[in-house]
Amino acid sequence: MRVSIKAFATFRNVLGKERLVEIAEGEDITDLLNALCNSFGGLQDLLFDDSGLKDDVNILVNGRNIQALNGVQTKLADGDELALFPAAIGG
Repeated sequence: MRVSIKAFATFRNVLGKERLVEIAEGEDITDLLNALCNSFGGLQDLLFDDSGLKDDVNILVNGRNIQALNGVQTKLADGDELALFPAAIGG
């Protein structure tokens, strides 16, 4: 299966603007993020802290926030589009 990843802000510095990733059938957000962390140095510290996915990391799958879905256990399907960006802070 192929999943498209669009990265923004600090994530774009590590992953690039957009990339297609091959994943196995039945994989979820956690599987994908772990694979990306293994391939891209520095990504682990941007995404995770001791308690899991950092609170200031936003992930959308096909335009829907994963918090409205199954969180990091959200299963991915062929052709899904994942957007990865930090929370906007400031005013």
